Amino acid sequence: MRAGLAAAVALTAIFGWFAGQAHGPLPRPLAWIAIGLSALVAIGSAVRLVVQLPIIEASELGIAIWFHGPYRRPFFAPWSRVRAIVLTRARAADDAPGSVMRDALGIELTQDDRFQLPQHCPKDEVPVEGALRADLVWSSRSVSGSPRRWVELLQRMKSAYAEPAE
Repeated sequence: MRAGLAAAVALTAIFGWFAGQAHGPLPRPLAWIAIGLSALVAIGSAVRLVVQLPIIEASELGIAIWFHGPYRRPFFAPWSRVRAIVLTRARAADDAPGSVMRDALGIELTQDDRFQLPQHCPKDEVPVEGALRADLVWSSRSVSGSPRRWVELLQRMKSAYAEPAE
């Protein structure tokens, strides 16, 4: 988000400079249109950065996870499919195996032929070997606050709303 905001602000400045030139590389009307569009992107990026829309939202029905941003349909896991919510360790998926490890919120799901994670589920972070098993992980890099606190809150919600196993 920060990179998108920086790019949009830089483009707005560049297009503003083009619009100010009498004989610039872009015709003036096109430069003003580009300024408007890049300014809209900058404003949208700034709002998303300030508002901090959720990645995970829990309710009495289960957990909704927005893998692809807040304006698309979330992946929903009912509490009956949430096997465990754990404090685990994670590292960035693109880092080398010995890279920085962080405490992370982990969610383990009960998957079968009727219920599975989406095929194109982004995996920005992965559990490290030897840590508690989890299908999805988010370290403090991805969630605001302490992952330990989020694990405790979600465990309490799961125990309050999940139906007892028979």
